[in-house]
Amino acid sequence: MANIAVVFAGGVGARMAHSSRPKQFLEIHGRPVIVHTLDIFQQHPEIDSIAVAILPQYREHLERLVKRYELDKVQWIVDGGSTGQESRHNALKVVSEHNDPDSIVLIHDGVRPLIDADLVSRNIESAREFGSAVTCTKMTETVVVEEGAGIKEVIPRDPLWTAQAPQTFPLKDVLAGYDRAVAEGENDSIDTCTLMNGFGYNVHRVEGPRTNIKITTASDYYVCRTFLTLIEDREAFGGE
Repeated sequence: MANIAVVFAGGVGARMAHSSRPKQFLEIHGRPVIVHTLDIFQQHPEIDSIAVAILPQYREHLERLVKRYELDKVQWIVDGGSTGQESRHNALKVVSEHNDPDSIVLIHDGVRPLIDADLVSRNIESAREFGSAVTCTKMTETVVVEEGAGIKEVIPRDPLWTAQAPQTFPLKDVLAGYDRAVAEGENDSIDTCTLMNGFGYNVHRVEGPRTNIKITTASDYYVCRTFLTLIEDREAFGGE
């Protein structure tokens, strides 16, 4: 039974102001964001292979990056769809053709490069033990419900967490969930956690680092670049 990273990188960066390139191809320290992300899985000893879903017009560019950076665990580059759900589903279907149904898949955003090896390991361990793992961080801000320009309700934040990625499941279960979603007319679920929870699947929480941000806006990019600089400095000069 294998452990497979399923990375979807189908966005076009519509919310990334003043950028002509999709956010996954923006460079930080001379390497595209998607390469930083893929390299985490490439270097992890428990990850056997990687599938990437990407829009067809960027396939050749990604293939060149995979070759240039020697990402030899990338075994499948799959055409993404019109939604994130469709992209993830396309990748899962290809992975299922080549792997045991009991394999573990870690579904991850291509523009979330600040995960680490420990988080990947804990996702795999949780999925083996509990049947799932969704990376989450504790909510630290006050959450309110709007009412026009006002506030209708303030929600207690003690039980609140934010779901991030990786989101990890046995291949047979998560593929069945995506198949069912399409059969029932759902084509644009926000993420795998939402989809699986909506079908009554038991979802287990794994706490992740607060630095595990997704690059969506320009400010996210600059924050991510700062954290990657700190990581590189620590690796170069030592220390915590």
